[in-house]
Amino acid sequence: MKKLLTVLALSSASLFSFNSFASERPFLELGLGVEYGGLGTQIYLPLALDNVDVYLAAGIFSYSSRTDEEYGFGAGFNYYLEKNHSVNLYYGVLNEESYLNDQFEVQREHDYGLSVGYKYYFSGRNKSGFTLGTTFNVYDGDTYPMFSVGYRY
Repeated sequence: MKKLLTVLALSSASLFSFNSFASERPFLELGLGVEYGGLGTQIYLPLALDNVDVYLAAGIFSYSSRTDEEYGFGAGFNYYLEKNHSVNLYYGVLNEESYLNDQFEVQREHDYGLSVGYKYYFSGRNKSGFTLGTTFNVYDGDTYPMFSVGYRY
């Protein structure tokens, strides 16, 4: 646990050091949706580009009392059409398949894929506030639409 806290502290320090060369600060968004890794978070990394944000996502993709939680990970970027609207592209876990193995234990496999979406920022791009989005997700020959809701800090 102590090592994990040290790694998190060093990671957050390195994220905030990006601020010295970028025009924006790193920020965090918590939410529910494919582009959050399920129920999770997006950590935005500042870039020197005006209309683009890049983020890493991690969250709990599914939960079962029998096998505990399964995690979803991915990365993406937002291209801002204006201060309240963006289109986004995300690559990460989009599906999970469960099956019983020969020992009658539940096994899970993640399917990775691409998600294309739209997001609305109620308070604007660089301010804290709620977001609402929709995505269209493609993985391993299957597709599905999904909504998302989040809060940006």
